[in-house]
Amino acid sequence: MRKLVIAISLLAFAGSAAYADPIKDRQALMKERGKLAGQLSKVVKGEEAFDAAAVLTALKALEANAEKFDAEKLFPAGSDKGDTTAAPKIWEDMPGFRAAGDKF
Repeated sequence: MRKLVIAISLLAFAGSAAYADPIKDRQALMKERGKLAGQLSKVVKGEEAFDAAAVLTALKALEANAEKFDAEKLFPAGSDKGDTTAAPKIWEDMPGFRAAGDKF
């Protein structure tokens, strides 16, 4: 029982710290997404041989990445300032941005 309580506590802490720095968190998420898209792009362009297992793995990782995307937490008001290259249009049309993220 004690181990269960500790595990739940750690998960709760991890969840609360997940978006401690929204700029760094979204940059890491987008960097991962870019890497995965790059892997798939090489196969599509014929630069790498098609390997169904590798493509499936990359697609599943891309899906997991998309599931982590939370526009409200990653792009809160005020996070358009600082070390970010996020487009100003995001904050100008947050509902549209959220809709595009949900569609992805």
